[in-house]
Amino acid sequence: MKLQKMKKTNFSFSKRRIAGMLWLGLLFSFQLEPTLAAEKIGVNRAPKPLENQSILSSAAERKAWVKNALSAQFNLDEHNTLDTKDQEQLLNSFRVVSVFQKYNKVPVVNGESRLLLNEKNQPAYVLGKHGNISSTSTTVPMLSEADALSRLQSAKETDVASRLVYWPSPEGHHVLAYEFEGEFTTKLGFAPSQRVFIDASTGEELDRIPLFHTAMHRQVNNFVAACNEFKVKFPLIPPLTDRVEARAMKMHARTEGSTPSNDASVETAFTLLGDAYEFIDAVLGMDSIDGNGLRLNMFINVHFLKGMPTIQCYGDVFNAMWMSRKQSLYVPEEGLHFIEITMHELAHGIVSNGSNLEYSFQSGALNESIADSIGIAFRIWLEHANKQTNSIKIPREYWILRMPSGPERDLADPSSLDFGQGSYPDHMDDFFSWPIKKDRGGVHINSSIMNMAFYLMANGGPHPRHSGTDKVVAIGLSSAVHIVAQAASKLLVQSSNFEDARFAYALAAEALHGKGSKEWISVHQAMDAVGVSGAWSMPQEIPEIEPEPETTPIPKPEPEPAPQPEPEQKQTETVPAPPAPEKRPEQTPAPSETQHDNQLIIILVLGGVGLCIALLALFKLKPAYSKNEGPVGYGAYISATRASSTSTSVHASRASSRTANETTSGTASSASKQPERQSSPSLTSVSLASPCYLQSLAGSQKLDISVATAAKGEGFVIGRALELVHLQLRDERISRRHLRIKLKGSSFTVEDLNSTHGTLLDGERLQAFTPAPIRHGQLLRIADFSYVFKVN
Repeated sequence: MKLQKMKKTNFSFSKRRIAGMLWLGLLFSFQLEPTLAAEKIGVNRAPKPLENQSILSSAAERKAWVKNALSAQFNLDEHNTLDTKDQEQLLNSFRVVSVFQKYNKVPVVNGESRLLLNEKNQPAYVLGKHGNISSTSTTVPMLSEADALSRLQSAKETDVASRLVYWPSPEGHHVLAYEFEGEFTTKLGFAPSQRVFIDASTGEELDRIPLFHTAMHRQVNNFVAACNEFKVKFPLIPPLTDRVEARAMKMHARTEGSTPSNDASVETAFTLLGDAYEFIDAVLGMDSIDGNGLRLNMFINVHFLKGMPTIQCYGDVFNAMWMSRKQSLYVPEEGLHFIEITMHELAHGIVSNGSNLEYSFQSGALNESIADSIGIAFRIWLEHANKQTNSIKIPREYWILRMPSGPERDLADPSSLDFGQGSYPDHMDDFFSWPIKKDRGGVHINSSIMNMAFYLMANGGPHPRHSGTDKVVAIGLSSAVHIVAQAASKLLVQSSNFEDARFAYALAAEALHGKGSKEWISVHQAMDAVGVSGAWSMPQEIPEIEPEPETTPIPKPEPEPAPQPEPEQKQTETVPAPPAPEKRPEQTPAPSETQHDNQLIIILVLGGVGLCIALLALFKLKPAYSKNEGPVGYGAYISATRASSTSTSVHASRASSRTANETTSGTASSASKQPERQSSPSLTSVSLASPCYLQSLAGSQKLDISVATAAKGEGFVIGRALELVHLQLRDERISRRHLRIKLKGSSFTVEDLNSTHGTLLDGERLQAFTPAPIRHGQLLRIADFSYVFKVN
């Protein structure tokens, strides 16, 4: 890409100041000013079940119910009220509503909960607690917002968000305070992104919370190209960092549809982000990290200097970083060799866009554990499983979070690694009760307890060191990480601790697989194994209902009827013959009755055999991809000319759920995970009279193409995405938007949309975004699936 000539920019800095910053950076590690003590553990946070509630069909009804009925459930007085956020989320049959508390109409920090409504829109659970609070300070701010902000030194030319809140103090009371989010200078002269609370009466600084999250204890568009363009040879602080970032995004960016970069690391990162997007979609069941298609923004070739938390143009300290305020990921070139680090940081983005777990104490450790779990799962999915989601034996080394210096954390056996002050804990008995000044209360240390629980959920078995606990039921890596991600994005709240996570994971398992399912059981068993408190009970098995002899007698078969060798043999193998009743001459059945009874026995035997076969198919057989037949096609949108005859099918297609373990065959997709939802229909069932279609080369699959759609707009798009295409093919090898077919006059063209696995026309690979003519009878290969293009 030809670069525009840039005007010379003058960066004027005091050499004495720069030298002082470097000297301080070498002497001290980055540390926020602590004000909070260690966190208390072992608080009962079980969800509150709600029964026989009213049906709340609209958002307005739900808001009114929360304000009145739910406030009454928690016995809140007139000064403490509950309200809902506008955005609601779906978790299978559950509707998730975010609830927040106000005191005297001012938001309460960490006063959040999640309301779950069932499929009938009735309130079913509340995850989180609310209580009456009182303020020991004035209810009217003594300082103005401007005065409070003047107590802080914010970086120039940067935005600062603010609001008035009630901040919970360690002593248990709430303080009226200003909450500011921005880039504020520390005592060392750096200005990282932070959330700062200032007492609205005294101006005292109450707390600082970092808004950047890193993969390791220390702290992570082509950034270095912009540095070279600016000729930067000194440490960066905001807003200079922002200017270099903006230049990298404008002049050195690799975006969807742009020409490939000449930098190999940029191309590697671009491909890795594509894989990450596919993993988030296929395994976690989300559309990007926010569930709504957010662009994954990544800065590659960044550097870090010792003692400086911000990205730099030079330096040799390894790190990677997620910046929630900028929704951006920062990775050095070396970090591309450790792909779990990239997904670890993107997982922080899932948290910051969902539960927004506070980065301190248990909530911060939970944040780190979620990032570790998702990062490790991504590496296994990509490098070991080759993008397959079915259960496979995972080698031991894949459970280790790697760094250039060696293993950083071990999910399979956390205590096998030492962090310098002891072994990583894997049970609440070994929990480190650290103050806030020490690793934000142990966020990178205590996270290993929840890491151990995640490993046990996926692999099952007993705790490696606490043999007294029961064995955990294994549910597989994909199911485990799906549960964790859904809970992180939809159920947890800012102040959630480990016990909150226990019940959030269980509710996610209930929503995805049903209450009492093996996934639900596995969550509770794993939390028991690592000592996370919380009561639960194993579901009772439903006993089989035996027929009563008094009402449904089974008479002894007579030898007179013709033998039925096949049914009798199957009866011997599957159903033991019932004992013969005592023969009573006076009750000998008539010949017609005997014949009827024998027919009844044959019907029962055949029914039992059929039931056994059905159960065998249900539990033993797994749907698999059929390369001959190709992936299943689903209609996401149908042109207006056919909408009236296909509205039911379109509705079913848009309502289809995307589960983490879903695999498809050539004729149907597995619906065993979610029996309450129907799979989306194939387009073959939508329109049987289309004049243009794709015929599977080695099978009977027929994928119809809407000529009306192909003739207008962007054409007829085929891909794996649900909301971005006209024909959806559910297979990991198909890109989200794979190709488009257009009709102009009487001629068709086909265009590859920069797909991962490519599109071939008669064996020739199509160049991305370059339309090529396609005619009746030509062979079109979409990833690994071959079709004949046909026009009637």
